[in-house]
Amino acid sequence: MELYPIDIAIHLVNIGILYALLRFLVWKPIRSFMAAREERIAGELHQAETLKTQAEELKAQYDEKLAQAQSACDKILSDGRQEAQSAGEQYLAQVKEQAAAIVDQAKASAQEEKLRAMEEAKGDLADLAVDMAGRVLRFDERIRRNLLKPVEKTGTRTGVLKVAEPCGDASLGQIRERLENLLASHLELTVEVDPAILGGFVALVDGKVYDFSYAAQLTSMQHRLA
Repeated sequence: MELYPIDIAIHLVNIGILYALLRFLVWKPIRSFMAAREERIAGELHQAETLKTQAEELKAQYDEKLAQAQSACDKILSDGRQEAQSAGEQYLAQVKEQAAAIVDQAKASAQEEKLRAMEEAKGDLADLAVDMAGRVLRFDERIRRNLLKPVEKTGTRTGVLKVAEPCGDASLGQIRERLENLLASHLELTVEVDPAILGGFVALVDGKVYDFSYAAQLTSMQHRLA
């Protein structure tokens, strides 16, 4: 195929015309579309950045409000615990005070009952003492007739004499004389005071007990009445 210069020129002109048409009909719309697309993408990016900034601000506000709410809750809980502890301490103090009052009242009642019982017992003991004293005195009168007879005393014996309360020399001498007549010997006695015997006397000589006490008479009476 033979190419002529005129044909080449025509082809070049056609290509130029086609390029011009394409540029006018295609490139400009494409360029406008691309520009609009870029502008839309840039707008969307800007909007996304704005939304991101707003979201961060909202998150910061939310975190601040959440921290404030947590702080308020902690304060409410702390105040509640303090109030509950204070109320509990007050209630415990009231309970202790009431318990102490009950104990004091119980002690007072017990003391009153004790005093009442002691007063009642005093009357009973007084009656028993009077009766016992009469019995002991009669017993003493009986043994006086039997034991105060003059007897011959031989030897000296030692022992312990217990009395309910301190006695004078005259009373101790009478008691010693009775015991010496009973034992037919002289006695050297160590005197001891023992309120538990209530009255009368108790002698311990050579391992033997000679009990003429009110307590012994009372025990004997109790055994008889039992």
